[in-house]
Amino acid sequence: MSTKSLKFRFFKQILPSSAAAVALLCLIGMTSPARAVVLCPNATTPGGFGGTSTNVSGPLDGTCGPNSAVQLIIPTNADYGKLQFNSGMTGYPAGLTLGNLSGLSANVDFTPGVTGDQPYYLLAFTDSSNSLGQASATDQILMIEFQPSTLSGNTLAVDPNATLFNLYDNTVGSYLQGGQSHTNTLSGWRSTFSSLDNESLQGVWIAEGLAGGSSGVPETLTINSLSVDQKTVPEPATLALVGLGLAGIGFSRRNRAN
Repeated sequence: MSTKSLKFRFFKQILPSSAAAVALLCLIGMTSPARAVVLCPNATTPGGFGGTSTNVSGPLDGTCGPNSAVQLIIPTNADYGKLQFNSGMTGYPAGLTLGNLSGLSANVDFTPGVTGDQPYYLLAFTDSSNSLGQASATDQILMIEFQPSTLSGNTLAVDPNATLFNLYDNTVGSYLQGGQSHTNTLSGWRSTFSSLDNESLQGVWIAEGLAGGSSGVPETLTINSLSVDQKTVPEPATLALVGLGLAGIGFSRRNRAN
């Protein structure tokens, strides 16, 4: 047998298996963990009413600059303080939606005004399908965290499959879908209203206050960092390699059949 024939047989055998391996590696990559982005609190926009916000020294001073943490102080728990990580800020994940948000984790220090007070998340977006019962499709909607316990030590986290939220029309000031006590997880709301999957997440806000009664005691929330986990989306080149690999698998099977 000629050297040329041996080379042809070798490549005929190795190419399909290599393509299959590429496909397997690409598929593994497509199911890899979400990409985490750490945002700087001192690049955000404070908000609320009745309180103050101050930049203070924090654990991200080395990467975000001096006084990277933000401290929110409200005089009573009926007042309202919030830190808005909005889509226009430096480092905010491009293309972040309600559908591809896979988790949030903030490092915070919290001193409650009364026992039982706790900080909470608000997720800001619009519902272009106008399916939530809001006044208009252009209204800003908030998913407001509403559950018995939000903090674990110094960690304020969101699990899309476990953390409970209610729905609030922030433009007109009214709760939706049954009221404040009607809660569901992010995954649950998305399952009920599938149009929410592709809605851009305009902002991730961390807040304190707005309690029903006033304690008359100051409440302090310091946000040291926020990590946003976003599901990764395969690049076009990756999808092309997967296609090549699958074609190689098919070619290999036909070869064996012959």
